[in-house]
Amino acid sequence: MTVTAPGPAPGLGLYYPYFHVRDERWLKMSALYWPAIVRIVPEDYATRDSRTVRVLADQAGFIQNAGPTAAMDAIAPRFLELLAGHEGALRAGLRVEQRDMAAFDHTVSGTSAAAPHRPRVAALHESQIRPDLARALVEAGLAVRGRLTLSHEVDARWLVLRERFVSLYMSCLAQEFASANHLEPTTDQPHAFALANGWSADLLAGYLLRTPVRATAPAGPSLAERVGILALGLVVPADIDRVSAEQIVRLRRRHGREFLAFRQAVGQAAAELASLADIPDGRTLDAYLRNEVNDRFAVPLAELRQCLAGMNLGVATAAVNVKTQLPSSVTLAGGAWLAGQPLVAGAVAAGFGLLAIGHTSRQARSTAMTAAGPAAYLLHTGNALSQRRLLSRTLHRMTGIAGPAARG
Repeated sequence: MTVTAPGPAPGLGLYYPYFHVRDERWLKMSALYWPAIVRIVPEDYATRDSRTVRVLADQAGFIQNAGPTAAMDAIAPRFLELLAGHEGALRAGLRVEQRDMAAFDHTVSGTSAAAPHRPRVAALHESQIRPDLARALVEAGLAVRGRLTLSHEVDARWLVLRERFVSLYMSCLAQEFASANHLEPTTDQPHAFALANGWSADLLAGYLLRTPVRATAPAGPSLAERVGILALGLVVPADIDRVSAEQIVRLRRRHGREFLAFRQAVGQAAAELASLADIPDGRTLDAYLRNEVNDRFAVPLAELRQCLAGMNLGVATAAVNVKTQLPSSVTLAGGAWLAGQPLVAGAVAAGFGLLAIGHTSRQARSTAMTAAGPAAYLLHTGNALSQRRLLSRTLHRMTGIAGPAARG
């Protein structure tokens, strides 16, 4: 296998198809992998972000907004051509009526459930679509304009269309935006990986009308993202829901150098495994990637842990055997003479010895961590995300030892 040198600094991800992240577990994992994520949000749109999103955006700069205007202009001709060539068939299969807008509004506002017998609909904000295309969709009967109630706020600038059309449009918009800005699309919605940039109007029509079309299978995450998430899976706790956004922010701030080494290692692995991208069977591809992750990340991580454990054992042994002589002139801070106080002098001598050993130990650990590269980031991540759970268990045990009187 040809070895490829590490590429340039890690790139950024592009979140789509929505303004708001739907899966916070996915978001927390992404914050451990991506340097930052861009999302397509019009400048005049007021987002209603969760606390986790706000913390990661405000304290870590992890989530950044960008307007969609250039990408909208680029893909509009393709969709206008789609309408011009297939309007009748699209109207027959994807027509939307005003009652669909009302039903969708009730659903998103939480006042009623969607009727199971009606086709699923979704919405595009008018700031996401070029005005002439929005007008053409309404005139073709594929969209209706209206007001939607979101989190007790009413916004009148929405288009409701069939969900399949919205998914297609947002995939095209995201791919165009990502290609123009050198971003890598990423999402918490598997269906959003519907197609790649550059599809013709006929291929778009085939996707919408469910006629046989080449290459309609979901694209899925990139090899690099797959490798990175698999590697993080070695250390991220299963209950990542309990991990706070603040914990992730602290981890990113304290271990930026190790994070960069990890991302570069992931990028190099993906470059060397590029030929695997053509494997059509997902399980086979996953098996290959897991084997690579084991060799490149799991084994070095285990070796690093073993190395650090050996250092800790050495320090403990040295602490027991330390023998240091202090001159009789050494005094305590309060002025008490140590001469003639062998017990105190021995304790202080041991203390000085431990300080020296501790300094040497820290240097050795630092050297080992620096040499470990990406494995160091994984070790830090596992330690940081499990700290709260470890503290909780320790406090629980201490409370149990103290007994009912201490608790009362």
